Amino acid sequence: MPTYTFKRPDGTLLQRRLRFAEYELIRSGDFRVEEAGEPLELVFNPAGASFVLKDGPSGGWMSKANKESGYRAARGSEMARREKDHVFKSRLVPNYKGQEAESWKEAREEARKESGLAAASTYDPHVRKETSGR
Repeated sequence: MPTYTFKRPDGTLLQRRLRFAEYELIRSGDFRVEEAGEPLELVFNPAGASFVLKDGPSGGWMSKANKESGYRAARGSEMARREKDHVFKSRLVPNYKGQEAESWKEAREEARKESGLAAASTYDPHVRKETSGR
């Protein structure tokens, strides 16, 4: 049952739990909530909205979220396997200014000759990978 905020005739606020049917009757004017013989006025209080989600016969929000998370995890690993098996992986070709070279080491030497050590140092990671055999 949701909790609604009411205002007493003296201006103080209180909260009451009502069934949805009672709330609809209050909104239509067919039902009055009273305290000590005095009518209470229903007020709009968006900060006072509260409810509890419970598991039902088909499962609740948490069980459905857990199912979805499990499905997504399994699907992610399956798609990673498919990508590995079927997607072309391009590799970098050793080059300097668009001219192919035999190796990254050779491309680095061309860069050093034409542009200096600063340009040649950008090739160092590729040369390290090439010499380490990865």
